[in-house]
Amino acid sequence: MAKGRHIFHRMLNWVLPERCPCCGTITAAGGSFCVFCWQKLEFLGPPWCRGCATPFEFDRGADAYCAVCIANPPRHDGIRAAVKYDDLSAQVALRLKYGGKIGLARVIAQHMLRHLPEEQEQLIISPVPLHWTRIWSRSFNQSALIGKQLADMSGLAFVPDILVRHKRTPSMRGLDHKRRREAVASAFAVHPKYKGALKGRSIILIDDVLTTGATSDGCVAVLKRGGADWVQIFCWARALRGDGTQAGTTISFDA
Repeated sequence: MAKGRHIFHRMLNWVLPERCPCCGTITAAGGSFCVFCWQKLEFLGPPWCRGCATPFEFDRGADAYCAVCIANPPRHDGIRAAVKYDDLSAQVALRLKYGGKIGLARVIAQHMLRHLPEEQEQLIISPVPLHWTRIWSRSFNQSALIGKQLADMSGLAFVPDILVRHKRTPSMRGLDHKRRREAVASAFAVHPKYKGALKGRSIILIDDVLTTGATSDGCVAVLKRGGADWVQIFCWARALRGDGTQAGTTISFDA
């Protein structure tokens, strides 16, 4: 039986070979990325700021904050991204979000898995929601797909509808951080059935890409007003301060 499955998978890989989610070239069986793209992707990890996880050039200790977080403490309780946001990593998100390559949700979740906290009591995974009109046109919420995969891999609870998006925001392309914040103001709310149920809970908020952080910050604010004690943002790729991507890019990732 096992031998039969092995033969089937080999035949399937020959007919429909694995392709690199960044560049689309055929990859070796069992490999998510081609060698070239794997070497070019900038995977993120410590040492970093305790507040926003911006990488440090050297280890300052687990409790160290960057100057920006000291001056303006973030609403969230940390950002955990698999890779740095750039033209290469953006292709993965684009192929999932607009290309319908929903299998990439699992690839992304696999690279998020290493960032899960050791303390997981009362921990819930929930996605940044889409407005119903975008769900209707796209047929899925990419953040929910990623979150479900991460929950399946980790055994954590997945609650996809804690937040609702009752206001469709305009295109964020080219907007700076302040104008993006204004665009998402009052766009989110806790679903009525969860009001009073979030008190003391810890939530991992899933987003696909984080550039200015305006959308995720709006979600974090609503979750904490709803009673959540701790909210950490997980994403595939994030823009880093000073690399020119946080003020808007030529690639649109409107939720």
